Amino acid sequence: MATHDYVIANGTGAAVRSDLNNALAAIVSNNSSSTEPTTTYAFQWWADTNTTLLKFRNAANSAWITVGDYSTANFGLLTSATAASTYLALSGGTVTGALNIGTAGSLVFEGSTADDFETTLAVTDPTADRTITLPNATGTVPLLSLAQSFSAAQRGAISALTDGATITPDFALSNNYSVTLGGNRTLANPTNLTAGQSGCIFISQDGTGSRTLAFGTYWDFPAGTAPTLTTTASAVDLLVYTVRTTTSIQAQLIANFS
Repeated sequence: MATHDYVIANGTGAAVRSDLNNALAAIVSNNSSSTEPTTTYAFQWWADTNTTLLKFRNAANSAWITVGDYSTANFGLLTSATAASTYLALSGGTVTGALNIGTAGSLVFEGSTADDFETTLAVTDPTADRTITLPNATGTVPLLSLAQSFSAAQRGAISALTDGATITPDFALSNNYSVTLGGNRTLANPTNLTAGQSGCIFISQDGTGSRTLAFGTYWDFPAGTAPTLTTTASAVDLLVYTVRTTTSIQAQLIANFS
């Protein structure tokens, strides 16, 4: 490890030879030292042994440009899968393959102001391969923690419930549901109740009609009285609901749509 001012002083043959050897040692070691060379030149290399960073002097000889960490493979730089000498420039570039961010990595965005505040894009540790597909559109990503004003329609799918003696909705699957009754049924307490969820359930009679519907204990109705369905064949009633607590669903039946 050596640095040199690259000025060979006059002296005896042995002294000059020693000075030349010192200069060559500095060259072959890229001026490796824990402190920067005392005398610097434009386009000069410096292997900073204090930080393990390889640095390059700018053209104006006014500052060092950091190339990378010489203690890591490829200086810690993103390289091409087909050519290790191809690097992604700080100013940008095109990644033509998968960009795999390891367990210790993350995407951090500085924003338009260089300060102590950044935005980190993080993911929950996946238990299987996941895919997030971005739409072919320009817009702003909504956040759960912020109030939203949507400029386009938002739609919830209507999920069909399985008809049976006991019908148990899974409220984690949807907000809106439908069911056609093939007999006298009980709408049981749904699973995965979360306070604040709201939606509706379309309840249809089959071609026979006269089907009744009882309700689980979590269903609460005005005046504490469970509603009576329209029993005409193929009639459609609408049960609207809001989950108040994990054991209470406020609901009301809007009857006989036609």
